[in-house]
Amino acid sequence: MAAVINFLTVPQELQAIAHACRENVQALGLKLFYEHAADDFPETATIYAKSRDEHRFYIFDARVKLDRLTLWSGYGRSCSSATYVVLCLPVQPVNPDDIVRLRELGVGLTTINPESGAVMEIVAPNDLSLNIALPPLNRQRMSVRRDLGDAYKRFANGDWKHGFEDACKLVESYAREHLCREARAGQVQVPGKKGAAKTLGVNEIKRMPLGALADVFCKKLVPNQIDAHLCSGLKKINPDRISVAHKIKDRRIERRLRDNVGRHMWTIDNLLRKIPV
Repeated sequence: MAAVINFLTVPQELQAIAHACRENVQALGLKLFYEHAADDFPETATIYAKSRDEHRFYIFDARVKLDRLTLWSGYGRSCSSATYVVLCLPVQPVNPDDIVRLRELGVGLTTINPESGAVMEIVAPNDLSLNIALPPLNRQRMSVRRDLGDAYKRFANGDWKHGFEDACKLVESYAREHLCREARAGQVQVPGKKGAAKTLGVNEIKRMPLGALADVFCKKLVPNQIDAHLCSGLKKINPDRISVAHKIKDRRIERRLRDNVGRHMWTIDNLLRKIPV
């Protein structure tokens, strides 16, 4: 049985929601610290959960106090590893303007029923240390805007890895369909055995993953400018797409993804604008 904790940084009327939050966070498998202070924290963290590469701070209050949350948001944006801040409130109506501001700050909002302990996420926290400015959707054709919508929602909800993966799948789909259209006209030729030209068919192209598609664009015997862009762009994003798809756990890969994903999204944006429909 878990030891009973009296949270000194939480008023008596909020103790129940702090304990409910603690039980919920324990399920994440992170190491927990209570009433934790550090030289660089904006204030003592009531619940601080961490792993080697992730830090989560849970803030308790009776209502939304933006000044306090702005401090925590600024702290998170100064960190170099994944950092999330969540405001926990008793169940209550929340001002829509406050929700908008919380999203802008990247701070999550969870409401907790102090009687039942039921936890409901209202706003997902963003990884504050990851500063990505996505390309504006209005640069794209309407069909691409719709197709990219889910990926952008994932980024907005802090799920940047799945957002990137979704965007990679989309550009892969568009590139494959473009190549299939050319194949139907007999226009996809690459070097074959003994240097002879090999004409690729639609069925062969449909089975190709992103890396193989990139190779085709790079090896076409009669390339055009779009082929050159797809060759370099798809080859650039593919290694990180593989790392995300296979959920490879490695500190160096995680650091590389955090460094690259923002620029990759601009590469994907440019490719989607160039691929003919």
